[in-house]
Amino acid sequence: MHELPRGARLLGPEDYRRMPWKNRRGMTTQIAASPPDSTLEGKPFVWRVSLAEVNASGDFSVFPDSDRSIMLTEGAGMQLSFDSAPPHCIRQRFQAFRFQGEWQTRCRLLDGPVRDFNVISARNKVTHACEIVTASCAINWQAHSQTVLLYCFEGRLTLNGLQPRPIELPACHTVLLESGAVNQENAAFEACIAETDTVAVIVKISDL
Repeated sequence: MHELPRGARLLGPEDYRRMPWKNRRGMTTQIAASPPDSTLEGKPFVWRVSLAEVNASGDFSVFPDSDRSIMLTEGAGMQLSFDSAPPHCIRQRFQAFRFQGEWQTRCRLLDGPVRDFNVISARNKVTHACEIVTASCAINWQAHSQTVLLYCFEGRLTLNGLQPRPIELPACHTVLLESGAVNQENAAFEACIAETDTVAVIVKISDL
């Protein structure tokens, strides 16, 4: 068993939650959310990270007062059109596109179904940023005011510095370091590429 810092967790597919979209027009796999028992109706999340399946063209769900980042992970891509902004075409995998959750957003698939990585955060409570990892890098966690989520899309990462021995993070697995950990000092660790063609993302969610 890994001896992780307070507030840190290792997550795998068995920990994720599969659920319908808010508008019921597709399915998503929730990787993590805060609070963990939040729902799409009744108890809203402050932030959520998920992988969505888009099997047909149509409208995206609306998330008022939220900021949203979306990243293509599988498929040929999609054209997004908005009621409040110019259209945007997403063809390149692992490039984040940011837009406002309250915009009326319609998706047109370019050539068949796609999967995309989503981060949604409540604008008046937190702010988020996404960074793709394709080479070894240092990661700093400001434990009292910042959540850090590291998700491995492909390949495998080795994490050094989170506990005495290296931690292996294979594809489809997550390291989650949550803000507000009691008596937890700031932490720094290194994410090292363990296999060729490894791709991962760091999501940093900072309290306002």
